[in-house]
Formats: sequence, structure tokens, C-alpha cells
Amino acid sequence: MTTVLLAYVPSATSEAALAFAVKEAERRGDSLLVLASERAPDPRKARGVTDRRPLDERLEETGLEYELRTVPKRDDPADDILDAVEHDDVSLVVLGIRKRTPIGKILLGSTSQRVAIESPVPVVLVKPEGFVAPTR
Repeated sequence: MTTVLLAYVPSATSEAALAFAVKEAERRGDSLLVLASERAPDPRKARGVTDRRPLDERLEETGLEYELRTVPKRDDPADDILDAVEHDDVSLVVLGIRKRTPIGKILLGSTSQRVAIESPVPVVLVKPEGFVAPTR
């Protein structure tokens, strides 16, 4: 059995990515590996998170085989994602993306961009409902 990997931090983007990852894992018959940041915002206070229950409780309800792995907060979370792709049997990476200005991308870097470029497996970037692209 292969695995769908989801990078998760409580937010509207991660909620959209979670919904997609669960459906995709079900469709493929895969397990789900969720990498959750150790210093993630409190899900009860995170904007865009409508289900305030603990993530492990929500994952349990999916009926999927899953692993919820807490990873330390780093300057570049892409390292944790790419490491999991290398060492776990990952067949797909799912990431939520948010609107960023061109300057924001230069100053802050882009985890999604790095993972999409460096991952040896397909990467799906999921936008939250109501996503509006930045003006050009």
C-alpha cells in the first residue's frame, strides 16, 4: 500500500488540502500520512478551520489507515516533506496554497514551489474555497 502525504497547519488552505487528500487516498486505496507542524496555531483559533475537533479524531472518522506525524517547526518545512517522500512509500503529496504577492514569494520563499520542483512523486496544490488570485 502506498501513501498520500498531506502537510497540515490549521488554516483554510490546509482544510481544503485535507478534504482533497482524504478523497484521493480513498480513491487510490492508499493510507494517509499527515505531517503536522509542532508549533501550529491552535485549531480552535485558526481562521478557516470550521471543525475544531482534534485532527487525530477527524482522521479516525475517515476510516483510512493513517499516521499523524508531528514535525518540529523549521525555517523551511519543505525539508520534512521531501524527507518523508524519500523514506516513506509516498505516491502523492498534497499541499494547500494561499495567495501571495510576488514580493512575498521572494522574501519568504515558497514551500509549495520547492516541493513541487524537487519531489520525485506528483504534487497536488489545493486552493481554498473562494481563492482569489493576486493582481498581476
